[in-house]
Amino acid sequence: MPSDADIVRSVAPWPGSAARILEGFAKLGPGVWSLEQICSASGSGIDVGHASQILAGLALTGMCAVGAADDTWLCQYGPAELNRLVCILSGADHFRRMRLNPAAIELAVTMPLVPSHLEKELLETLGRPGGFLTTTTAFTRVANAASRRLVVMTPFIDARGFRWLRRVFEASSENCERIVVLRNTQQYSVELGIQHADWLRSLRISVRDYHLAHDANTARAVPIETFHAKIVVADDTLAYVGSANLLNSSEGVSLETGLLVEGGAAAQVAKLVDAVLRVARSL
Repeated sequence: MPSDADIVRSVAPWPGSAARILEGFAKLGPGVWSLEQICSASGSGIDVGHASQILAGLALTGMCAVGAADDTWLCQYGPAELNRLVCILSGADHFRRMRLNPAAIELAVTMPLVPSHLEKELLETLGRPGGFLTTTTAFTRVANAASRRLVVMTPFIDARGFRWLRRVFEASSENCERIVVLRNTQQYSVELGIQHADWLRSLRISVRDYHLAHDANTARAVPIETFHAKIVVADDTLAYVGSANLLNSSEGVSLETGLLVEGGAAAQVAKLVDAVLRVARSL
């Protein structure tokens, strides 16, 4: 059995991707598996070329071996040991991100509709009501930073919110994947299917629904699993986490606050969003 240190060194500089591949092996169980099966089981969107590089590194330690058939790999370790190594590699990935890109945090705010009592208590600079980064600017900054994927999670959205959502996605790179996660999309069937269908299709936006029913026979106190979090995340490098829904009130009526985070904190947000996307229903 190779040492943990040897395994971490063998997959540098991709310990996070290696962790996902070992998760895939753990799900599949001991045996010989094709690259496509391994990548699919990892559930992380790793392409086969990148996976081959990582598997070649792991093979040097004896964690896996090339199979007899083309593009197949043998792994004989059980799920318990593989999941233990997943934790180690995920920790190594987090440490690497923190060193390469130390966390930076900035407060994003939507100030109440003017005139307000609050504005009198805060200094204002040009373009920054109350002296803070605006929520609208924070969303745009995240969208501008996305090169591979931009995800917007909002449990509530109204007519102005759909227009806001369009501006956010239009600010992202043309080639990046665009995903919006909503809560109970059935209530937005007219908006999604008719009113906004054309631009959602032209911008290639994937709509997901995180509003999942549990078996009535389970002991779960609430039969529906859903979300109240508001998140906008670019790749795994920059994210907004806060109170602002995509509503008229969130862009200039009510006080809203959120944090714009990068580095290791953004990577943690992206990890959570990855899990949400794996369970959310695709429309």
